[in-house]
Amino acid sequence: MFFSLVMLKAGSKKEVTVTFKPEEAKVTVSTAIFKFKEGEKITQKVLKMSGIGKFPFINASDEKINFDQLTVGQQETKHITLRNYSLVTSKFEIEKINDDGKDMSFALSQKSGDIAPGSSQKITVTYTPTQVGAFTST
Repeated sequence: MFFSLVMLKAGSKKEVTVTFKPEEAKVTVSTAIFKFKEGEKITQKVLKMSGIGKFPFINASDEKINFDQLTVGQQETKHITLRNYSLVTSKFEIEKINDDGKDMSFALSQKSGDIAPGSSQKITVTYTPTQVGAFTST
């Protein structure tokens, strides 16, 4: 909560900015009370606020990319598109799994970022085999 005392002259105005930044998916309802004092007289105005925190919904265009067989030293690229179907900006992060960190055969053009509501992000996946006869999967 943020509390502030502001002195206003008669007939003047003060703009107030309220920021909503949900930490979880839920409905939030809150109230702000503005108190006005003139001499000994105190009046108040109530501002009711509500917002809905939503989970982002990102979908990938493919669940699997197959590069078939390439000669060591050759390179092939394919693309995957991440689409944000939600009404809020969504963050994404891509990490390798089932990889001990030694195989550098796959490279991504982008590993994290933000996708605006209703937008998409194209990620380029590059495969450059480094070992003869090895099956690479990550």
